[in-house]
Amino acid sequence: MIRFFYSLLVYFLLPFTCIKLIYRALKQPEYLNHWGERYGFYTRHSKKSWEERKTLWIHAVSVGETKAAIPLIKVFLKKYPRHHLLLTHGTPTGRATSIDIQNHRIHRMYLPFDTPDAVHRFLSTHQPRVGLLLETELWFNLIHIAEQKSIPLFLINARLSEKSFQLYRKISPLIKTSLKKLSGVLAQTKSDARRFKALGANKIEVMGNLKFDVSPPQNILAKSIQLKKHLGLKNQPVLLIASSRQGEEAIIIQALLKLNIKHLITLIVPRHPQRFKEVELLFKKNRLHFIKRTDRQQTTKKYNFILGDSMGEMYEYYSLSNIALIGGTLLSYGGQNLIESMAMHVPVILGPHTYNFNDVSKYAIETGAGLRIQTLDELQIVLTRMLQSSTQFKMKKACNKIMKEHRGGTLKILQQIKSIF
Repeated sequence: MIRFFYSLLVYFLLPFTCIKLIYRALKQPEYLNHWGERYGFYTRHSKKSWEERKTLWIHAVSVGETKAAIPLIKVFLKKYPRHHLLLTHGTPTGRATSIDIQNHRIHRMYLPFDTPDAVHRFLSTHQPRVGLLLETELWFNLIHIAEQKSIPLFLINARLSEKSFQLYRKISPLIKTSLKKLSGVLAQTKSDARRFKALGANKIEVMGNLKFDVSPPQNILAKSIQLKKHLGLKNQPVLLIASSRQGEEAIIIQALLKLNIKHLITLIVPRHPQRFKEVELLFKKNRLHFIKRTDRQQTTKKYNFILGDSMGEMYEYYSLSNIALIGGTLLSYGGQNLIESMAMHVPVILGPHTYNFNDVSKYAIETGAGLRIQTLDELQIVLTRMLQSSTQFKMKKACNKIMKEHRGGTLKILQQIKSIF
């Protein structure tokens, strides 16, 4: 009965999704594309072609989840050479995220809004053998109809912060019913597993964080050399502000202008591409000497700041950097993924707000791969210390240690689904 009222609410809100997509398109025009997929409409030809395929379906809503799925995608394509992979997303940035894999068996599209009709059309058209939902993607009609169609669904790389847990408890009857219909919940940590169990999940396993299985691209060294030349970098120390969020760039810039660190270059990469122009205007407002990644000509002018206004180049940005200050941790956003930084052996600075990545942040600090600051007033001391060669060596070694100790999530997922394929 509660799912019935949930469905009524979704149908009621459906007309407003058009307004929301148009509003978002004002900053990101890609939101105007592929509307048919958003509402679960597909061609007859599409349905016929999917009937002939054996398909694994992975739902990775945005950039972070898509990147986390890359090791799993690579292993699946190699292990099952006759199967297809359907990768669904919720945002244009997720859909546009490079997975660095060229294969005609990979198909990408949007997951429709969670109405019974749209979900039914989606599952009937694509007929996946199994579905893998990354992290916290609990769509109640999707889970219910997948069970009706005998399509096993797993929640993988599952995480649930204490904040989200308290929110979900308020709708526990709906959450509990849906969790019990899943074929399994593969949680990142024991804390995540405990919270899912408290909400009603009964098939839980701790798999670790899939993002630890991510490896830098094989050609990263060549790309790094090329980018360094384009930006005119030599041997200056580089501080990367990785995936910064609204309001953070302004306070970071003010803090950096007070520092006295010789030749320091600060590379700021906003989390969302629609904010590139906003951050550029902020640079101009503060009269900073800066260049942009997308400047066509190789730079010859002097500068202290770089705007990383490109998509799909985070590994290249990390390769240039000595230290990464992880965005979303200075203001109350809960943090961004710091594993990519450690995969590139770049030590991290974390602000006080890391509730979305509590365990990973704890590993980084305890192992010595990162340091936490409470305010940006501490930046001078922390940066000076972290830029010392002896400290750099120890922290890079700690990054490598963490990555080696936490790999293996991909194999655990394949172990779960191998009997289905």
